[in-house]
Parts: sequence; C-alpha cells; structure tokens
Amino acid sequence: MKKPFSNAYEAIKKLFRTIFGIKAPEENKDNQEQEGEEKAEEAAAEASEEPEAAPEAEPAKEEAEPEPEKAIQDVLASIAEEEGIKEEKVSKGELDEQKKYEKEVKKRAERAAKREAEDKKKEAAAAASEREGAVRTAIDPVTGEEVAIDDLPKEAKYLKKYMRIQTTSDDIAVAINSILKHQDMPKNIVILGRNGFGTVKVGEDFARSFYDLGLVTSEAIAKTKAKQLNKMSLEKLTKLKGGCLIIENAGLVSFDKLVEVIKDSAPENNNYVVILTGEIDSLANFFEENEDIVDSFIYLIDIHKIKERGMMHLARGYVKEKGYKADKSVFDKLKAALKTMEEGNIDRFIARIDEVIEKCDKREAAAGGEPSKVIIPEDAN
Repeated sequence: MKKPFSNAYEAIKKLFRTIFGIKAPEENKDNQEQEGEEKAEEAAAEASEEPEAAPEAEPAKEEAEPEPEKAIQDVLASIAEEEGIKEEKVSKGELDEQKKYEKEVKKRAERAAKREAEDKKKEAAAAASEREGAVRTAIDPVTGEEVAIDDLPKEAKYLKKYMRIQTTSDDIAVAINSILKHQDMPKNIVILGRNGFGTVKVGEDFARSFYDLGLVTSEAIAKTKAKQLNKMSLEKLTKLKGGCLIIENAGLVSFDKLVEVIKDSAPENNNYVVILTGEIDSLANFFEENEDIVDSFIYLIDIHKIKERGMMHLARGYVKEKGYKADKSVFDKLKAALKTMEEGNIDRFIARIDEVIEKCDKREAAAGGEPSKVIIPEDAN
C-alpha cells in the first residue's frame, strides 16, 4: 500500500539523484556486477602477461566530498516532516489496522462456524420431530423455558410469506407468540441478515403485523439509516407515537443515540417499537460492545441463511398476499432475476415483484373491464 506523499517522495528522490549524479540502488547493483565482470577479465589478462614491478603506493586521500545520498535523505526527511508525514507512525498504524482486521476476520469465522453447528443441530432436531410426529419446540426468549412452536396468528398476515423458510419461520412464530404472552416486556425486534442483504421490508412486515395484532396503537412507520439517526434530533419522531421505528444498517448506530431512542420509545414517552435491521456480524459486535442495552432487544429474527429456494417461497407468498395469481413461467422469470441481485436481498427482490405487479395492473387497466389480477410472463420481462 502506498503511503501518503510516497509518489512525490520518490519523484524528489529521483530529482536529487540526478542532480548529484547518484544512481538508483538497482542501477548501482547492475553497475557493480558489470564492474566486477570487467575487473575479473582484466585480472585474467594480466595473469597471462609478465609481471611488472608494482608502482609505489600513493597515500590515501581523505574523502572531503560530502555524501550526496545522506544529503538527499536529510532534505526529504525535512520535507516529509513539514508535510506531517511520519513514516514510522504510519507503518505502526497500518500494522495495528491489519491486526484489528485479522482479529475481526477470525471472530467472524468462529461465529459463522458456531452458527452453522447450531443450525445443523436445529435442522436435525426438526427433522427427527417431523419423522416421529412430535411437537416442535423452542426456547421462549423471555422465560428461557422450552415451549411448543405455535402457529402464527392469522392477524400476522404480512409475515405468512416467511413461514416456509426453514429456521426463520420458527424465529418469527416464537417471537410473535412470546410478545403476545409477555406484553409488559420490550417488543423490539432485531432482524439479522447477511452482508448485502436488504431487510427493511421484513421490518415493515413486522410493523404492519404489530398493528393488526393490536401490539401498537398507530400504523405510523418511520425508516432511517443508522448514520442519519446518529445526527438526527429525536424531536422528529414525535409523530411516530404508538408506531414503529425501523433502523437500517443498525450496527453503525452510536450507543448513546440508541440509548436515547430506547428512552424515547418507552411506554411512558412516545411508546413505539424499535426494529433493528442489519448485517449479522456488525450487530453481534454492537451488542457485544454495548451489553447494557441487550435486555431491550429480546427477539432475534435470523434470515442470514436464506437461499434461492427460500426466496422463491417468499415470492409465491408475496404474490398471494397481494391478491394476485401467477403460474410457473412467471416464477421462473423471477428466479432468473435473482441472479442479478445479491443473494438473499429481500428488499430488491420484493421491489422487483412490485414492478411486475404494477405492469400487470397497467395491462389490465388498459384492457378495460374487471381486473383479474393474473400475472402473465410478459409482465415479468
């Protein structure tokens, strides 16, 4: 990695070498090798001739000439200091950054391995329960007790489309049913995705379901990115009273600002639900570093493992939720659209389906008559 000022530094070096007639280290090395070869040839030639009397040695001359290379380095060091360049400090800073990066990579790898092991364990247990016809269970986030995984209430219709996505469906069902049982506890949700995911739409579906279930008193939904929230006055959220606040890229929100939001969202103040969405490791780091607020976020929804199959379950559920019909050829085109997106980017995929639905509406409106809400392949072009 080039350090600041390095290009100019090298240019000045070259200029001074030209002035003082000094060759670059590589050139000196080549010249030394060439001189060595020439001297060897001369020595061989001299060895074949008659030896002559050695001339009297001349007294060694003292080198009174300055050392140009040292002068160059002194001038460059002075310039570098004036420009605020401290090469040693820069190098140390880069080393610290590298160590920090390597530590983070290792931590994320360990977390990923742990998650994978836990997921395999859950999947194996679920498969065994299904074979035996046993009731599926999970841990209630509030009590820590093992409870049966109940069906999602019919009022939570916006969340139905996620229920065919393995592991995620359990998280959603457990969270909603636990919130209904323990309404005196914080209702805040954390939606864990993978890097490149857009999960704000999932947050919106929770917010709408909360209203339909009577868990919040207002349909109001506010959405903001963490960096914007960090600079924002919470006075802007007074209209959100009784609704839901969705924070995108929540791993970047400052601790002080989130504490301020938690206080502002309390029942005795503006009484709204906070929904954090973001990349799983960034949020994990945030909560590890800020344990004081962990108790305000009991419910975790893990969708970081959603793959193509899950996305297609989501597409079918979303089309049905919106009241439309589509055949396999339409869904094949939607599957092809997934190739152009980050894997598992729910926000972009839902936006694409909305475009298809809009084309269907325009086509049917142009045809006149009662709309049938049937999506055809051409709508998905």
